[in-house]
Amino acid sequence: MQLTVNTGAFGKTVELDPNSVSPGGVGTYSGVVLGTGGTWQLNYNLTASSSGSNATQAGTFSITNLSGAEAMYSIRLALPTSAIPGDLTGLFNGALSGTLITQGAGYFRSVVGQPSMWAATTESATVGQLFTAPMNVVRNSSGATSLGTQSFGGMQPSAPAPIFGTNIAINLNFTLSANATVSFSSSLGGVGVPVPAPGAFALLGAAGLAAGRRRRR
Repeated sequence: MQLTVNTGAFGKTVELDPNSVSPGGVGTYSGVVLGTGGTWQLNYNLTASSSGSNATQAGTFSITNLSGAEAMYSIRLALPTSAIPGDLTGLFNGALSGTLITQGAGYFRSVVGQPSMWAATTESATVGQLFTAPMNVVRNSSGATSLGTQSFGGMQPSAPAPIFGTNIAINLNFTLSANATVSFSSSLGGVGVPVPAPGAFALLGAAGLAAGRRRRR
């Protein structure tokens, strides 16, 4: 998996290697990533698996703003697949919940101009968006406040996408006050659906034409 955290000059991209992999191919990932100059800290505990026709990533992660000032974050967590480009369309589902944790007063805000706080993508195609309304969660004292929970695509992947791509990713954009932490629980799953070969459409068309002729006789 690849984790990218963009926050001005203090961004970072790291490859996350699994701590272990089950016999069924599910990887477990846990660890800590520190921002340049100690400006932020991201803790993660994730599971993920992928193949040529299905992929899933799920788990929890949190980021703490240690910069001493408000900071805007763009976080992307991408999981590669072994899909062959153009062979599959896709069905997807996903969910996100979050909690703001502060030491004293603090806040969490969505980014003006972004269509959503969380978006799921496969290659360049957006397959789902959550928390599309503007967000401004404020605490006046130390403690925790829920950001809420949203989902798309049902219990089994059902939201259609034009492709099942060579990666699936979650993308988050938000602003966090100094010394605050935001914790997320996120999931994204997808399955590939074979694209019928051109010959299959021709056969279906011929069968329909023949059936129509029989009905007219």
